[in-house]
Amino acid sequence: MDDIRRLEPDALSARLSDLADPPTRLWARGSLPSGPCVAIVGTRRADLAATSFAHALARDLVAAGFGVVSGGADGIDAAAHEGALAAGGRTWVVMPTPLARPYPAHHRFLFDRVLEQGGGWVSERAPDEVSASWHFLSRNRIIAALADATVVVQAPLKSGAMSTARAAIDLARPLYAVPASPWDPKSAGCARLLEQGALPCTGARDVAERFGRAVPPAGAPRPAALLDPEQRAVLEALGATPAPVHEIVRRTGLGVVRVRVALVRLAARDLADQRDGGWLAVA
Repeated sequence: MDDIRRLEPDALSARLSDLADPPTRLWARGSLPSGPCVAIVGTRRADLAATSFAHALARDLVAAGFGVVSGGADGIDAAAHEGALAAGGRTWVVMPTPLARPYPAHHRFLFDRVLEQGGGWVSERAPDEVSASWHFLSRNRIIAALADATVVVQAPLKSGAMSTARAAIDLARPLYAVPASPWDPKSAGCARLLEQGALPCTGARDVAERFGRAVPPAGAPRPAALLDPEQRAVLEALGATPAPVHEIVRRTGLGVVRVRVALVRLAARDLADQRDGGWLAVA
């Protein structure tokens, strides 16, 4: 990765200087955010409805002229990056690891598409630095600082997304949370944020209008494109009749976890749906 470059403090985005503890160094691939950006974050263990919402939110925000910032993790983060790319927009991944070791590794195809579409990777970690668990929480302040507003889609009370929300509060920047069922523990963090004064987000318009922007009417569904090999294999294994996960595993030869991840990604693109008895392709 010869294109990884180190940015000195005076070259860092002015957005980062608002942090109480701004990074003294930063490594980047691709571009840095410019223009209005929204951070979209949430749990890695998101349910299908939440990932679909995150995907649509990012897609519609891109249509309104925003870039999307997130952390590249499974669940809400990946759905947000996917939504931005599906709309032809730019998105930025703030990684907890050195850029030479993108994390999570199974999102490498997604991360490469981020670069191909004009976005970028950002990390505070030096190329030879050994990763530590606290790096995951430390990078969350950078996600919030690179964005003009932060949206928490689905998050339990104890989660990385909540630390990103706290960073947005410290920066005095708009913080949104998506309302959800009060009995859903995966969204207990969102409920707490709303109690504490976060703005409710029921769609991109809630965010866009605060910045004087409009969300264009939804166009025709985009074709199935830019699928990674595993998503393509799973999509090809689906038909008009619901198939259980174990049958999709048999048809594709992929492991259960990889099949489930691919199904969530396909559902976020409105290419697959879960029904009684399993999963089927959406015509």
